[in-house]
Amino acid sequence: MHAVDCISRFITYGDAKETHIVYDLPEAWWSRHYEYVWAGRFATSSDVVLDVACGVCHPFKFYLGTIAKEVYACDSDPRIVSKNEIIQDIKDSIGEKVYSEFDDSLFDNVQLALCDMTQMPYADNRFDKVYCISVLEHVDELVQLKALLEFSRVLKDDGLIVLTVDYPNVHMDSLMELMKKANLKFYGDYDFSVPDNAISTTMWGPELKCIRLLLCKMV
Repeated sequence: MHAVDCISRFITYGDAKETHIVYDLPEAWWSRHYEYVWAGRFATSSDVVLDVACGVCHPFKFYLGTIAKEVYACDSDPRIVSKNEIIQDIKDSIGEKVYSEFDDSLFDNVQLALCDMTQMPYADNRFDKVYCISVLEHVDELVQLKALLEFSRVLKDDGLIVLTVDYPNVHMDSLMELMKKANLKFYGDYDFSVPDNAISTTMWGPELKCIRLLLCKMV
């Protein structure tokens, strides 16, 4: 883990990018090509990790399974606890080729659960890393706070929370206030000035950019 990776900031076109993480990522997943590479750097072979609101067909949980000692992943979509439903969603959302080539053994090191991210079925201080990739922008600030409190609860005292959010759907001033309420702080430096080369898209309407955040407990 290098110091430059620990800076919370906008993701830029100069950052590392991979178009293949478990499978070829769709172009419509405009930020995942960068998010997964950055977030994956924090997982180690001795870690017990959690991917929160992991998505059904999304591959990051399986990618973590190739790195970490133990991987847990949860989502509020009932399909998340069905191997067949996950594989079907890969076929429907990603395509026949990826579906036909998907390695079922990727499920072996991923323990899946159906739950809301504000009320998860895990013990206190359970995880070395808690991941939540491009999720918090889809919920209001009250749910964001409840989620951050829950992330903090299940995180070990020396663990890390690895987040990404879409901007401006998440306002950093507001999010930093929520972090304080959840007894969380930045791990490393942070800089939320908007660089000229920040990755962006107008694919879904008004322009979106993507911010990466590395948090830890205030202990």
